[in-house]
Amino acid sequence: MGNAIKIEKLYAGYYNTNVLYDIDLTVPEGCKVALVGPNGCGKTTLLRALIGAVRSSGSIKIADKDLNSLSRRQIAGYISLLSQYQENYFEYTVRETVELGSYAQSGNSSVEDILDKTGLISLADTPVSTLSGGQKQRVFLARTLAQRAPIMLLDEPMNHLDIKYIKEISDLLLEWSEGTTVTPGGVTMKNTLIGVWHDISMARIMSDMVVFLKEGKQVLTAATKDVDYKTALSEVYDMDVYGHMNSMSELWR
Repeated sequence: MGNAIKIEKLYAGYYNTNVLYDIDLTVPEGCKVALVGPNGCGKTTLLRALIGAVRSSGSIKIADKDLNSLSRRQIAGYISLLSQYQENYFEYTVRETVELGSYAQSGNSSVEDILDKTGLISLADTPVSTLSGGQKQRVFLARTLAQRAPIMLLDEPMNHLDIKYIKEISDLLLEWSEGTTVTPGGVTMKNTLIGVWHDISMARIMSDMVVFLKEGKQVLTAATKDVDYKTALSEVYDMDVYGHMNSMSELWR
């Protein structure tokens, strides 16, 4: 099994300002990675650096290929991204929007299946502009799945979703992460998931590796099962996160 992503000495940011500093991260194929940290710590910038969408220095390799050597279409064949902020698609229907995700791969035979799995089949011919926030989020996730890339980047994918769909979408993503995808070069890769999570419980469920970021730097990278969360979260957020979570959970008892 090879590496899906290998990052060495990555600095990244916008214009003349760095947001990330000296990031080193190796993600094996089939791994599920959670990026955790406060607002502004560089989580989204890291995802954007992986698709070449921000200024960066250092080394990023995708499936052992230098990111700078890949065309935009080739990158899209390896990596899909569900952004936190989505563009509008005017009066495109749900089906048309999901089909946009398949441009990096030939054909769209899986679109109907994806619409069904994301609970959108009954809305397939509905304009996206008329949907609720949660429905739109499912549309954009379906479009990401339709891209059929072996590496999926998720930036707060559960935004706007109710409890029912959080459960269904998380199950769908976990199922996807157990599968494989054929790359543009014809090589079969284990699916790899990298997600930004503010919900710590979801981060633990959806990962087997956690990367804690603070002020653009790695504080800790470790196997999910080995992390001392009380210590790590207190260091990253500068507060007693566990105490706060426990006080909130008391409301449900």
